[in-house]
Amino acid sequence: MSAVIFGAGTYGEVYLHYLRDAGVEVVGFLDDNASKHGIKVLGVPVLGGSDALQKVRDAGVSKLYCPVGNNAVRLRVNRQARALGLVTPNFVHRSAVVDSVLAPDSGIYVFPGSVLMPFIDLRADVMISMGVKVAHHSTLEEGVFLSTGVSVGASMRLCERAYVGMSATLVTGKCVTVGAGAMIGAGAVVVSDVPADAVYAGVPAKMIKSGK
Repeated sequence: MSAVIFGAGTYGEVYLHYLRDAGVEVVGFLDDNASKHGIKVLGVPVLGGSDALQKVRDAGVSKLYCPVGNNAVRLRVNRQARALGLVTPNFVHRSAVVDSVLAPDSGIYVFPGSVLMPFIDLRADVMISMGVKVAHHSTLEEGVFLSTGVSVGASMRLCERAYVGMSATLVTGKCVTVGAGAMIGAGAVVVSDVPADAVYAGVPAKMIKSGK
């Protein structure tokens, strides 16, 4: 069954490589940047924007992958695709170690070299980049993004759309909850809870922007 990728930028190119390596037939890209419509990316045409989801489904495409780092966009596009009857498969790179159960076709992506311990609750549309480590009994709610090299300690809850920047560390027993829509800067060491929509950065991490 054929697939399209939403996002025709450099991340889309990488994802095309991974999917081809996994034997997935990718017949097109979608991108809301109209200047990309009609061009080819690594030989694959950009067929339109998210408003073309119905069209590609009617043309026989059955799967959509949306590996974009913008949490709100990823959630919106995947939800729109599922509402139209498209499948949003999970993708776990062959070099990743995932000892937790993933709900099928939930748009969950786990990139190379990441390690997920048992008893992790991964919700729909979570995206985990390269070399991430997530400890046991943690929860990643819908649309969470963990960038390259992030370490998440045990028994934590990252709420919907939380974004954790490259190589940040969330310390077990110090950080219990990262609120919905919160952002944690690259390299931060988080030793406290993070309120919803707040921005934290530094070592130790401190609030640099309130969510209020």
